[in-house]
Amino acid sequence: MSRRVAIVFDREFGDRLGELAMRMPVWIVESNANRPAVAAAWNRASEWPHISVTVFRPPDDLRLLLSQIGQPQRVDVIGMPLTDEAREILIGAGFTTIAETSDGFRAK
Repeated sequence: MSRRVAIVFDREFGDRLGELAMRMPVWIVESNANRPAVAAAWNRASEWPHISVTVFRPPDDLRLLLSQIGQPQRVDVIGMPLTDEAREILIGAGFTTIAETSDGFRAK
């Protein structure tokens, strides 16, 4: 399992996926805007085997996704606000440092 994983809840993330997928594995919500970017990332993975993109379908359940992803050391969540519930889920998953970012939050 990768030490860093991004979870993208932003249904309009689209073209930004390519750059993010070059840096870390990405779990991204299925949407019309994201679908072409996912296909492009999967095609690039033939040349860049470190690219890993997984598509998930709503509902956007952070607890379920974390259980499916495994135990990364860091999770970058994009397109979801840091709520009390999200904080509790992250603490329950073993994360001790949780901080808001400009587009979501990060947990380590």
